[in-house]
This record gives sequence, structure tokens and C-alpha cells, in this order.
Amino acid sequence: MPSIVLLHSDPAIARRLQAVIETHEGLRVTGIPDSVVAARALLADATPDLPIVDLMLPAAHVRALLNGLRGNGQFGRPLVMALAVSVDDARLMEALRHGADAYFAQARSSISLLATIVQTLNGESTMGPEIARHVRAHFDAAAWDESDFIGESQNPLRLSESDQLLLQWTAEGYLVSEVARGLQLSAHGVGVRIRNIYRKLQFDLRAAGLSLSPA
Repeated sequence: MPSIVLLHSDPAIARRLQAVIETHEGLRVTGIPDSVVAARALLADATPDLPIVDLMLPAAHVRALLNGLRGNGQFGRPLVMALAVSVDDARLMEALRHGADAYFAQARSSISLLATIVQTLNGESTMGPEIARHVRAHFDAAAWDESDFIGESQNPLRLSESDQLLLQWTAEGYLVSEVARGLQLSAHGVGVRIRNIYRKLQFDLRAAGLSLSPA
């Protein structure tokens, strides 16, 4: 059974979210720390499948936690979900850049929360139009020197044509099923591709200022 640690600044809200999560028979919350220090203590004892991190905590603390989980560039376990008040919160894009695999805006329904958690654990990520626009703008603004890369196919910061179409259609409000049909993928395939786009976003942050060209 997948284990979840719910790091939230408000214990009362955390308990309500725990009750919602545990209505799903396949999920259990193993801890609800209210600080990054307490969360680190839990993570030191056992690695959960999914820490959910409240972005209302001090931004520097959240960034340090994400960097600690992703500092070696490793992706996989644990997966990390950012919990935002809304998709307009600038801290959400920062969390995605520093290592979050998925996000959830608390204004959405409890059913959506459960669906997002299950999708995340199944290797997918979700993306709404607002975040798609932010991600697309980020890559459009990136100014990497072409000489830094051996070849275009080896440029890990470059979005593929399919990635660009996915972002464009998502930003325009197309449904996942419509995006999947346009890209000739399954809905799961679209979710996996979104996860990969987030990882490119994260690699971009780590590679900034570095040259990948051969000596």
C-alpha cells in the first residue's frame, strides 16, 4: 500500500486532507509533520512513496527540502507533490523547477485530489492551462548556446516537437483525451510525457551556467 507523508503548515487542514486521502482504500498517510525539520526526521526513518508538501511553509525551507530530495539528480522514489492554494501561486512553478513531480491546488475538489495522487503514483503528472503557459514561457525564454551541446538530439533542455504541441494544446485548454488523440498517445502516455517535461524543467535549473560540450 503506497505511503504518504503530508507536510502542512496547518495541522487541522492536514488532518482533513488525511481523512480525504484515506477514503481511498489503497492509500495511507503515515505522518503529518507541520515543519520541514519534523518532515526530515520522518524521512530519515523511512522513505514514503509520496511526500505532499504545503507551499505555505517558508519558501526557503521548501526549496531546501526539495533540493535535499533531488540534490543528486535522482528521480523516482520518493515522488513529491506540491500543494498550492491556487495555480496562480508563483511558488508553484518554483517547486516544480526544484523537483516536484506533481501539484494540486487546494481550491479543487477532494475527488480531484485523490485522482491526482493516484496518477502521480502511476508515473503520470498533470498540468492545467495556467501551468502549461508558465512552462512554455520558461522554455521559450531560455537562451542556451547551441555550441554547448554535441548535437540537437543530446540537448536535454530542448523540448521535442511533441512536447511543444502538448504544452500549446494544454495551454489552450484542450482536454487530456484531446491532447492524447492529437499526439496519438494514450491518456497515460500524455501524463508520462508531462512528467518528463517537468524533469527537463528541473534539469534546466541544475544545468544553468554549465557547458555540456566535450573538452
